[in-house]
Amino acid sequence: MKLIAKLSLSLFLIVSLTLIVAAENNTATIKGRVIDIATNKPVSFVSVAVKGTSIGAVTNFEGEFEITNVPTGHCEIIASCVGYRADTKQFDVKLGQPNKLTFKINEDFIGLDQVVVTADRNQISRKNAPVVVNSIGSKLLENTAASTMAEGLMFSPGLRVENDCNNCGFSQVRMNGLEGPYTQILINSRPIFSGLAGVYGLEQIPPSMIQRIEVVRGGGSALFGGNAIAGTINIITKDPVNNSFKIGTKYSSVGTGVSASDEPAGDISVDFNGSIVSDDNNSGIFLFGMKRNKKAWDANNDGFSDIVELKNLSVGFNAFHRLSDLSKLSMEYHVVDEYRRGGDQLDLPAHMALIAEQVEHDINSGSISLDQFFSTERINKLSVYASAQHIDRDSYYGAATLKDDNGIDLAEPIYDNSAYGATEDLAISAGAQLFSHSDKFIFAPADITLGFENVYNKLKDKNLAYIDYTTNSLVPTSIIANQSSNTLGAYAQSKWDLGFATFLLGARVDSYKIKNSVEDSEISNTVVVPRANILFKLDDAMQLRLSYAKGYRAPQIFDEDLHIEASAARRVIHKLAEDLKEESSNSYTVSYDVDKSFGKIQSYLLVEGFYTDLDDSFVNEYSDIDEDGNLVAYRTNSDGATVKGVNLEFKIAPSYKLDFQMGMTLQSSEYKKKFDQGDLTTIETDKMLRTPNQYGYFSMNWKPLHEFTASLSGSYTGSMDMIHFGVEKDANGVATGDQLVKSDEFMDMGVNLAYHFDLGGDVKLEFNLGMKNIFNSFQDDFDEGAYRDASWVYGPLNPRTIYFGIKLGNLL
Repeated sequence: MKLIAKLSLSLFLIVSLTLIVAAENNTATIKGRVIDIATNKPVSFVSVAVKGTSIGAVTNFEGEFEITNVPTGHCEIIASCVGYRADTKQFDVKLGQPNKLTFKINEDFIGLDQVVVTADRNQISRKNAPVVVNSIGSKLLENTAASTMAEGLMFSPGLRVENDCNNCGFSQVRMNGLEGPYTQILINSRPIFSGLAGVYGLEQIPPSMIQRIEVVRGGGSALFGGNAIAGTINIITKDPVNNSFKIGTKYSSVGTGVSASDEPAGDISVDFNGSIVSDDNNSGIFLFGMKRNKKAWDANNDGFSDIVELKNLSVGFNAFHRLSDLSKLSMEYHVVDEYRRGGDQLDLPAHMALIAEQVEHDINSGSISLDQFFSTERINKLSVYASAQHIDRDSYYGAATLKDDNGIDLAEPIYDNSAYGATEDLAISAGAQLFSHSDKFIFAPADITLGFENVYNKLKDKNLAYIDYTTNSLVPTSIIANQSSNTLGAYAQSKWDLGFATFLLGARVDSYKIKNSVEDSEISNTVVVPRANILFKLDDAMQLRLSYAKGYRAPQIFDEDLHIEASAARRVIHKLAEDLKEESSNSYTVSYDVDKSFGKIQSYLLVEGFYTDLDDSFVNEYSDIDEDGNLVAYRTNSDGATVKGVNLEFKIAPSYKLDFQMGMTLQSSEYKKKFDQGDLTTIETDKMLRTPNQYGYFSMNWKPLHEFTASLSGSYTGSMDMIHFGVEKDANGVATGDQLVKSDEFMDMGVNLAYHFDLGGDVKLEFNLGMKNIFNSFQDDFDEGAYRDASWVYGPLNPRTIYFGIKLGNLL
């Protein structure tokens, strides 16, 4: 009896203690389910969280979730998932009673509910952002079968991606008519995409790494520093939000059926990604990788590549750990190992070919950041971050000598072993940002952002030692460029919410110093760049935005300076003029957008006008060809330029089975004064070359069955002014003159068909079949032979290409 009494007393004490602890903690458990409102099927991998806390859970394959340790009382529960509109419910959590919730969420075909960060360096709903933010999601990259990030960038208004060299495949993105260096490219909002990385970087980031690409058109220098004159492209990498995996492979036949004599080139890639998240959602890691092998393709059977050979390996991870409910540590790292080669006789060493442009990259990039909130209301946040990128590049840009000084063919070519180079580049970015919300700052509720960051870049470019066979002597290694740049910046902005309107005022102060030890030069300056934005909420569906931003570009080495165009006629190298000064800009934007839902039909329309005035804009002036066959393009200042136009975007989703989007840009880009843009012949024009007045895109997805999706997409490139260098030749075939020509217009259309089988446990097996550039709307007048103009490239990135792919995973 005593034993029973002791056991009873112990049990009573345990139960009492449990009740007391539970009462003190005042926590309970919420269970529920998330369902697709259109199909009435469960939605997996939905994040369900208590607003203002890090308490939450992720739905399983049946759409079920369970959130533990939820404080009792009134709260807001948010269900969010990529590709769906977020749903918020007010809920009273009760102790000792069932707490059950059911969310019915709708697919967000328009993307207005998406949270973006590029608008003001803070998380904000795209609809409430003070500037227009376009988002290119991972689903769009898949539906358009984008093999690289470059192929996906064209599906946003104002953007156009072009190939600028058929010897090496150097590509760039133009925004609102301005060439690549006018656009700031970020990775997770960090400016580590250096000038060297920009040469081939658009093709070095695998789509499997990307969650979305945020695009902000218009000046962004006040937020992200120099080079954001045209706008900003922010690559957001995938975060681990659930336990998932995907592995796939794709084979493409490039140039299929272009002509009976041409052989298509094979392009095969294997990629994977997967993530692991702890049961308490406090830690997670996302892993990704891609291996790609693409053969060179010759469009006109002259023995010289028009699409380069490429071998690429990219792997990396993105991880996080919550140190507490109010702090989060994040890390990202990826490595790229790439080889590319163009020209002729690709099986020989580079210096034994008539023309060879060959580069090998070893790139290491990483970042670490700490986000710390100071209260459960999450109205004050400190972010501290650092990121770095290191690049080792081995290169060869050279051509054999085929004629003597009198223009007579040599019996044997004299091969060039002097064109090997080695480049090392280090970019480091570090800073801190403080965000605070005030219920009343001066005259209204406001979000205040303060921050500073330091961006450092060190670039060293060498011409490697070689044997001069004319004198049989060793020419030692020489340093071509040895530049270091450091920019210390501080920024501040305040965003006031008046209900019917949102005002944002901000400014950035940058102090930069650029040293080049080769030329024994040093340039320094302090630049103030303000911004002002107004968002008028005309009603729940219509927004009007007005923006102004000042920008600048410092006189430093840019990506095109690190690429040498080689031919048997000449090598084009780039240098900075001694008196080069910084370029500045004033950018104005006005936009009107409306999103309407008619029952289940979602629609969106954007009309955006832009005007950018450039002062002291950079241009190239060409020297005469020297005795070594080199032609130097000196970057100097012009009287300025004006870029203006309008971007149009339209989206409609009649149902979850069908959605359509398109964009169009109408613009003009002109210098304020004509100047000579030819190299062998004087060609005076005020046109910005390689800039069409009209270009656009469209994409349509049709899903008649749950298992099947058909996607039709395309891009349009209007005619543009270009200089065909060396098109006029003498009797010996040596280039003597240039011509200003207008290119053709192109309409590139592609189709992608995807069918998946459900294997159980939410695992799917998917097959993809498709064709890019169905009608082979592709350039058909490439130059031929060793004396060709390698920059005579325009139109779509790919000829007709057929591909087939297989994917396996639980997050397709």
